[in-house]
Amino acid sequence: MEKSGLKKTIDSDKKITRRDFLDYFIKAGFFGLLAGMAYPALNYLNPVTRQGPVGGLADVGAADEVPLWGAKKYIVAGSAIMVIHTPQGFKALSAICTHLGCLVGWDEQRHEIVCPCHAGRFDIEGAKISGPPPRGLAAYHVNVVQGRLMVQV
Repeated sequence: MEKSGLKKTIDSDKKITRRDFLDYFIKAGFFGLLAGMAYPALNYLNPVTRQGPVGGLADVGAADEVPLWGAKKYIVAGSAIMVIHTPQGFKALSAICTHLGCLVGWDEQRHEIVCPCHAGRFDIEGAKISGPPPRGLAAYHVNVVQGRLMVQV
């Protein structure tokens, strides 16, 4: 008689009640929802690690398109590059902030590069002046060949 009682206890432990099933189902849905919301948030907070395009010489446009102390953005090999015209010549820098990957802009009055997302500032050489960016902007070599801007990427 004891054996049948023991068997009944073991069999009843293996059965999942409707309440337990719904409990597991709701918990799994809740954790799936949290993971679905956490992934984009964590991906946004992860700093951008791309340094920009790699390899070759790219024709980005005519040299007269960029006025003195002006800047123009170009897309080269899938990455944004900013060309700045100074009295000493042309400078090409990555137009992607090293903090969170925002597109930077040129401040003509201050002669600085400014990130609109978190107020990061860079000098004419791309070095960090202030703000949260961890490092300066990547620089590229620029040549003017027959009136065309050629950027080494």
